Amino acid sequence: MADPGYERILSQLKLALLNDCGCEDTLSKAEEDARDAGLSGADIDAALGERSFDVRTAAVLAIGCALKNGDAAAGECARERALALGLTAEELDFFKGFVMELLGVSQR
Repeated sequence: MADPGYERILSQLKLALLNDCGCEDTLSKAEEDARDAGLSGADIDAALGERSFDVRTAAVLAIGCALKNGDAAAGECARERALALGLTAEELDFFKGFVMELLGVSQR
């Protein structure tokens, strides 16, 4: 199980990655999970737009969205920003693993 402190970030990351899935049931479940994690409606709307009010979470979302889109340059830029904001390489690896699992991509 993920660190309870990451629950909000993971919920936002999931919303950002699934925002274009087109499945109402999937999005509804992700939104319900986000509310259970303590996110407000504004937080949920921001995450669906691949944004966050928290600068560190925004950096994590940028990394996740870059991975989803296959944009290595944007991913590296977002990773550098996240590290500069105080996130650790281990935390970023954890979030990357979550993204890859959610997207069904095997890690190398």
